[in-house]
Amino acid sequence: MGGAQSSEQGQYGFHVLKVKENSPAFHAGIEQFFDYIVNINGIPLNNGDSQTLLKTLQEYEGKPLPMGVYSSKEQSFREITLTPSRDWHPDDPNEKSLIGCSIRFCSFERAGENVWHVLDVSPNSPAEMAGIIPYSDYIIGSPHMTLRNEDDFYDLVEQYLGKPLRLYLYNSEWDSCRECIIVPNHEWGGNGSLGCDVGYGLLHRIPRKKSDRELQADEGQPRSDSVTYSDTIFNAPELPASDEEEVLEEAKQVSLPPSPTNQSIQSPQPPSETAAAQSSSTAPTTETTATATATTP
Repeated sequence: MGGAQSSEQGQYGFHVLKVKENSPAFHAGIEQFFDYIVNINGIPLNNGDSQTLLKTLQEYEGKPLPMGVYSSKEQSFREITLTPSRDWHPDDPNEKSLIGCSIRFCSFERAGENVWHVLDVSPNSPAEMAGIIPYSDYIIGSPHMTLRNEDDFYDLVEQYLGKPLRLYLYNSEWDSCRECIIVPNHEWGGNGSLGCDVGYGLLHRIPRKKSDRELQADEGQPRSDSVTYSDTIFNAPELPASDEEEVLEEAKQVSLPPSPTNQSIQSPQPPSETAAAQSSSTAPTTETTATATATTP
Protein backbone atom coordinates (compact mmCIF):
# COMPACT_ATOMS: atom_id res chain seq x y z
CA MET A 1 0.00 0.00 0.00
CA GLY A 2 1.26 3.48 -0.62
CA GLY A 3 0.60 6.96 -1.89
CA ALA A 4 -1.14 5.68 -5.03
CA GLN A 5 -3.82 4.02 -2.93
CA SER A 6 -4.31 7.26 -1.05
CA SER A 7 -5.19 8.97 -4.33
CA GLU A 8 -7.52 6.19 -5.46
CA GLN A 9 -9.45 5.84 -2.23
CA GLY A 10 -9.50 9.46 -1.19
CA GLN A 11 -7.92 10.86 1.95
CA TYR A 12 -10.63 9.52 4.25
CA GLY A 13 -10.83 6.71 6.76
CA PHE A 14 -11.97 5.76 10.26
CA HIS A 15 -9.82 7.64 12.74
CA VAL A 16 -8.92 5.52 15.76
CA LEU A 17 -9.57 7.68 18.82
CA LYS A 18 -9.07 5.19 21.65
CA VAL A 19 -7.74 1.67 21.99
CA LYS A 20 -8.54 -0.53 24.98
CA GLU A 21 -5.73 -2.44 26.60
CA ASN A 22 -5.58 -6.17 25.77
CA SER A 23 -8.15 -5.73 22.98
CA PRO A 24 -7.77 -7.14 19.45
CA ALA A 25 -6.91 -3.64 18.21
CA PHE A 26 -4.27 -3.34 20.93
CA HIS A 27 -2.63 -6.66 19.98
CA ALA A 28 -2.78 -5.79 16.27
CA GLY A 29 -0.62 -2.74 16.94
CA ILE A 30 -3.23 -0.10 16.11
CA GLU A 31 -2.11 3.26 17.48
CA GLN A 32 -4.76 5.58 18.83
CA PHE A 33 -4.96 9.15 17.45
CA PHE A 34 -2.46 8.51 14.66
CA ASP A 35 -3.96 5.51 12.84
CA TYR A 36 -6.82 5.52 10.32
CA ILE A 37 -8.54 2.34 9.11
CA VAL A 38 -8.81 2.79 5.32
CA ASN A 39 -9.88 -0.66 4.16
CA ILE A 40 -11.10 -3.94 5.60
CA ASN A 41 -10.60 -7.28 3.84
CA GLY A 42 -9.67 -5.34 0.70
CA ILE A 43 -12.86 -3.23 0.76
CA PRO A 44 -12.16 0.56 0.69
CA LEU A 45 -13.79 2.55 3.48
CA ASN A 46 -13.23 6.04 2.07
CA ASN A 47 -17.00 6.52 1.65
CA GLY A 48 -17.62 6.14 5.39
CA ASP A 49 -19.66 2.95 5.06
CA SER A 50 -19.83 1.98 8.72
CA GLN A 51 -22.32 -0.82 8.01
CA THR A 52 -19.79 -2.60 5.79
CA LEU A 53 -17.20 -2.22 8.52
CA LEU A 54 -19.44 -3.63 11.25
CA LYS A 55 -20.81 -6.42 9.07
CA THR A 56 -17.31 -7.56 8.10
CA LEU A 57 -16.16 -7.52 11.72
CA GLN A 58 -19.11 -9.72 12.68
CA GLU A 59 -18.51 -12.14 9.80
CA TYR A 60 -14.85 -12.54 10.80
CA GLU A 61 -15.42 -13.00 14.53
CA GLY A 62 -12.76 -15.42 15.73
CA LYS A 63 -10.96 -15.40 12.36
CA PRO A 64 -7.95 -13.37 11.12
CA LEU A 65 -9.10 -10.27 9.25
CA PRO A 66 -6.76 -8.17 7.06
CA MET A 67 -7.01 -4.39 7.38
CA GLY A 68 -5.32 -1.45 5.73
CA VAL A 69 -4.17 1.31 8.08
CA TYR A 70 -2.71 4.75 7.41
CA SER A 71 -0.42 6.31 10.03
CA SER A 72 -0.46 10.10 10.10
CA LYS A 73 2.66 10.06 12.26
CA GLU A 74 4.73 7.93 9.86
CA GLN A 75 2.88 9.16 6.73
CA SER A 76 2.64 5.63 5.42
CA PHE A 77 0.18 2.79 4.83
CA ARG A 78 0.57 -0.68 6.25
CA GLU A 79 -1.32 -3.97 6.35
CA ILE A 80 -2.29 -5.52 9.68
CA THR A 81 -4.16 -8.67 10.68
CA LEU A 82 -6.76 -8.40 13.43
CA THR A 83 -8.97 -11.12 14.91
CA PRO A 84 -12.37 -9.75 16.08
CA SER A 85 -13.40 -11.38 19.34
CA ARG A 86 -15.62 -11.03 22.38
CA ASP A 87 -13.31 -13.09 24.60
CA TRP A 88 -10.90 -10.27 25.43
CA HIS A 89 -13.23 -8.71 28.04
CA PRO A 90 -14.58 -11.66 30.12
CA ASP A 91 -14.85 -9.49 33.24
CA ASP A 92 -17.06 -6.88 31.59
CA PRO A 93 -20.36 -8.33 30.34
CA ASN A 94 -21.44 -4.86 29.15
CA GLU A 95 -18.55 -4.60 26.70
CA LYS A 96 -19.87 -5.25 23.19
CA SER A 97 -16.88 -4.26 21.08
CA LEU A 98 -15.33 -6.86 18.79
CA ILE A 99 -12.04 -4.99 18.36
CA GLY A 100 -11.83 -2.70 21.40
CA CYS A 101 -11.49 0.76 19.91
CA SER A 102 -13.64 3.80 19.18
CA ILE A 103 -13.44 5.39 15.75
CA ARG A 104 -14.71 8.39 13.81
CA PHE A 105 -14.96 8.80 10.04
CA CYS A 106 -13.02 11.84 8.83
CA SER A 107 -10.27 13.03 6.50
CA PHE A 108 -6.60 12.49 7.28
CA GLU A 109 -5.35 15.01 4.70
CA ARG A 110 -4.34 17.52 7.38
CA ALA A 111 -3.62 15.00 10.09
CA GLY A 112 -0.71 16.25 12.13
CA GLU A 113 -1.16 19.96 11.47
CA ASN A 114 -3.47 20.79 14.35
CA VAL A 115 -1.15 20.11 17.28
CA TRP A 116 -0.03 22.49 20.02
CA HIS A 117 3.55 22.07 21.24
CA VAL A 118 3.91 22.68 24.98
CA LEU A 119 6.83 25.04 25.65
CA ASP A 120 7.28 26.59 29.11
CA VAL A 121 5.29 25.24 32.06
CA SER A 122 5.09 27.53 35.08
CA PRO A 123 5.63 26.12 38.60
CA ASN A 124 2.43 25.43 40.58
CA SER A 125 0.32 26.11 37.50
CA PRO A 126 -2.69 24.08 36.37
CA ALA A 127 -0.51 22.62 33.61
CA GLU A 128 2.13 21.41 36.06
CA MET A 129 -0.50 20.02 38.41
CA ALA A 130 -1.93 18.04 35.47
CA GLY A 131 1.48 16.52 34.75
CA ILE A 132 2.02 18.31 31.44
CA ILE A 133 5.69 18.13 30.44
CA PRO A 134 7.43 21.08 28.78
CA TYR A 135 8.92 20.72 25.29
CA SER A 136 8.20 17.00 24.85
CA ASP A 137 4.38 17.11 25.20
CA TYR A 138 2.07 17.92 22.29
CA ILE A 139 -1.65 18.63 22.71
CA ILE A 140 -3.29 16.62 19.91
CA GLY A 141 -6.99 16.70 20.75
CA SER A 142 -9.83 16.59 23.23
CA PRO A 143 -12.91 14.38 23.65
CA HIS A 144 -14.98 17.53 24.15
CA MET A 145 -14.68 18.71 20.54
CA THR A 146 -12.75 18.26 17.30
CA LEU A 147 -9.93 20.78 17.04
CA ARG A 148 -9.88 21.93 13.41
CA ASN A 149 -7.73 25.06 13.66
CA GLU A 150 -5.54 27.06 16.01
CA ASP A 151 -8.34 29.12 17.58
CA ASP A 152 -10.43 26.05 18.45
CA PHE A 153 -8.01 25.13 21.23
CA TYR A 154 -8.08 28.57 22.83
CA ASP A 155 -11.89 28.71 22.55
CA LEU A 156 -12.10 25.30 24.23
CA VAL A 157 -9.95 26.48 27.13
CA GLU A 158 -12.20 29.52 27.60
CA GLN A 159 -15.31 27.33 27.66
CA TYR A 160 -13.86 25.20 30.45
CA LEU A 161 -12.64 27.91 32.81
CA GLY A 162 -13.05 26.53 36.32
CA LYS A 163 -14.13 23.12 35.01
CA PRO A 164 -12.22 19.89 34.34
CA LEU A 165 -10.90 19.84 30.79
CA ARG A 166 -9.73 16.56 29.25
CA LEU A 167 -6.87 16.78 26.77
CA TYR A 168 -5.11 14.14 24.68
CA LEU A 169 -1.33 14.44 24.78
CA TYR A 170 1.47 12.88 22.75
CA ASN A 171 4.95 12.71 24.29
CA SER A 172 7.83 12.64 21.82
CA GLU A 173 10.32 11.14 24.30
CA TRP A 174 8.14 8.12 25.13
CA ASP A 175 6.46 8.00 21.70
CA SER A 176 3.13 7.43 23.42
CA CYS A 177 -0.26 9.06 23.95
CA ARG A 178 -2.13 9.68 27.16
CA GLU A 179 -5.02 11.68 28.56
CA CYS A 180 -4.77 14.38 31.21
CA ILE A 181 -7.36 16.41 33.12
CA ILE A 182 -6.64 20.08 33.73
CA VAL A 183 -8.76 22.82 35.32
CA PRO A 184 -8.10 26.18 33.58
CA ASN A 185 -8.38 29.13 35.94
CA HIS A 186 -6.96 32.59 36.59
CA GLU A 187 -6.65 32.17 40.36
CA TRP A 188 -3.48 30.05 40.47
CA GLY A 189 -1.24 33.12 40.76
CA GLY A 190 0.41 33.41 37.34
CA ASN A 191 -0.21 34.34 33.74
CA GLY A 192 -2.78 32.58 31.61
CA SER A 193 -5.43 30.08 32.60
CA LEU A 194 -3.25 27.00 31.97
CA GLY A 195 0.12 28.33 33.04
CA CYS A 196 1.98 27.12 29.98
CA ASP A 197 3.09 28.52 26.64
CA VAL A 198 2.25 26.63 23.47
CA GLY A 199 3.59 26.82 19.94
CA TYR A 200 1.47 26.25 16.85
CA GLY A 201 2.55 25.99 13.23
CA LEU A 202 5.17 24.43 11.03
CA LEU A 203 8.03 24.54 13.53
CA HIS A 204 5.94 23.00 16.30
CA ARG A 205 4.64 19.83 14.67
CA ILE A 206 5.47 16.36 15.88
CA PRO A 207 8.81 15.13 14.49
CA ARG A 208 8.73 11.89 12.55
CA LYS A 209 10.55 9.05 14.23
CA LYS A 210 13.50 7.63 12.31
CA SER A 211 13.06 4.18 10.85
CA ASP A 212 15.50 1.36 11.58
CA ARG A 213 16.88 1.70 8.06
CA GLU A 214 17.50 5.42 8.55
CA LEU A 215 19.21 4.75 11.87
CA GLN A 216 21.46 2.15 10.26
CA ALA A 217 22.34 4.62 7.50
CA ASP A 218 23.61 7.16 10.01
CA GLU A 219 27.18 5.97 9.84
CA GLY A 220 29.54 7.60 12.25
CA GLN A 221 26.74 9.03 14.34
CA PRO A 222 26.99 8.44 18.10
CA ARG A 223 24.47 5.90 19.35
CA SER A 224 22.38 6.44 22.44
CA ASP A 225 19.59 4.67 24.28
CA SER A 226 17.20 7.56 23.80
CA VAL A 227 14.54 7.68 21.08
CA THR A 228 15.91 9.34 17.95
CA TYR A 229 13.83 11.49 15.62
CA SER A 230 14.57 12.78 12.14
CA ASP A 231 14.44 16.43 11.18
CA THR A 232 11.49 15.76 8.89
CA ILE A 233 8.34 17.50 10.14
CA PHE A 234 5.31 15.50 9.15
CA ASN A 235 2.94 17.52 7.04
CA ALA A 236 -0.16 16.90 4.94
CA PRO A 237 -2.07 18.48 2.03
CA GLU A 238 -4.98 20.87 2.43
CA LEU A 239 -8.36 19.57 3.63
CA PRO A 240 -11.50 20.42 1.61
CA ALA A 241 -13.48 23.15 3.31
CA SER A 242 -16.70 21.13 3.20
CA ASP A 243 -15.62 18.29 5.44
CA GLU A 244 -18.55 16.45 6.98
CA GLU A 245 -17.82 13.94 9.75
CA GLU A 246 -19.81 10.95 10.96
CA VAL A 247 -19.22 9.54 14.34
CA LEU A 248 -19.05 5.79 14.83
CA GLU A 249 -18.26 4.86 18.43
CA GLU A 250 -17.78 1.13 18.81
CA ALA A 251 -16.55 1.16 22.38
CA LYS A 252 -17.93 2.96 25.37
CA GLN A 253 -15.81 5.03 27.74
CA VAL A 254 -12.31 3.58 27.67
CA SER A 255 -9.12 4.21 29.54
CA LEU A 256 -5.96 5.51 27.96
CA PRO A 257 -2.43 4.50 28.90
CA PRO A 258 -1.53 5.88 32.34
CA SER A 259 0.11 9.26 32.52
CA PRO A 260 3.78 9.46 33.46
CA THR A 261 4.50 9.90 37.15
CA ASN A 262 3.14 13.27 38.17
CA GLN A 263 6.06 15.03 39.71
CA SER A 264 7.23 18.55 40.14
CA ILE A 265 8.80 19.58 36.86
CA GLN A 266 11.60 22.06 36.67
CA SER A 267 10.88 23.84 33.42
CA PRO A 268 13.89 24.55 31.20
CA GLN A 269 14.78 28.18 30.82
CA PRO A 270 12.96 29.57 27.76
CA PRO A 271 15.09 30.91 24.93
CA SER A 272 15.30 34.65 24.70
CA GLU A 273 13.27 36.53 22.10
CA THR A 274 16.47 37.30 20.21
CA ALA A 275 17.45 33.65 20.09
CA ALA A 276 13.95 32.69 18.98
CA ALA A 277 14.12 35.24 16.19
CA GLN A 278 17.51 33.94 15.08
CA SER A 279 16.14 30.39 15.09
CA SER A 280 13.15 31.38 13.00
CA SER A 281 15.35 33.19 10.49
CA THR A 282 17.26 30.00 9.79
CA ALA A 283 14.14 27.92 9.08
CA PRO A 284 13.49 26.87 5.45
CA THR A 285 11.87 29.62 3.43
CA THR A 286 10.02 27.30 1.07
CA GLU A 287 7.18 26.86 3.56
CA THR A 288 4.66 29.65 4.06
CA THR A 289 2.97 28.25 7.13
CA ALA A 290 3.20 30.75 9.96
CA THR A 291 4.46 29.75 13.37
CA ALA A 292 2.60 31.15 16.36
CA THR A 293 3.77 30.96 19.92
CA ALA A 294 1.12 32.06 22.37
CA THR A 295 0.20 31.99 26.01
CA THR A 296 -3.11 30.26 26.54
CA PRO A 297 -5.90 32.54 27.69
